[in-house]
Amino acid sequence: MKKYLAAAVSLAAIVVAAAPASAADMAVKAPPPAPLPVIYNWSGFYIGGNGGWGQSRNCWDFLDAGGVAFASGCRERSGGLIGGQIGYRWQASQWVFGLEAQGDWADLNNQRISLIDPDFSTRTKTDGTGLFTSQVGYA
Repeated sequence: MKKYLAAAVSLAAIVVAAAPASAADMAVKAPPPAPLPVIYNWSGFYIGGNGGWGQSRNCWDFLDAGGVAFASGCRERSGGLIGGQIGYRWQASQWVFGLEAQGDWADLNNQRISLIDPDFSTRTKTDGTGLFTSQVGYA
C-alpha cells in the first residue's frame, strides 16, 4: 500500500509541476509613462547666413524722332551673392509674428555695346541687395 501511495504522490507532483503557469503567477509590469506634451514656442532672436547665384535680364526699347520704337537689345547679368539675415519672432497663442532684415553682397554685372552706335555702351552692375520683411504665421 505504501508503494501505491508513494506512486500517487509522485505522479501528482509531476502533473502539478508540468502544468502551465497562470497569469496570477506573473510579475505585474508598470504601465509605460504618458508621453510628454510637445510645446512649440517660436519666440526669440535668430541669425543666419545665405549664399547663391543671381541672374537678371533687361530689355531696352528706344524711340526715334518719329515716335517709332525699336529695340536696342537685351542685357543679361549674373553673378554670386552672399549675405545674412537677422530677425525676431514672437508667438501669441497659436499666431507667430516676426520682423527680419536681410542683406547680401552681390557681384552682378554686364557690359554691352550698342547695336546702333558702337561708341555707346551700357553697363549694369548690382553691388548689393537688402530686404526688410514682416512675417505672420500659425503654429
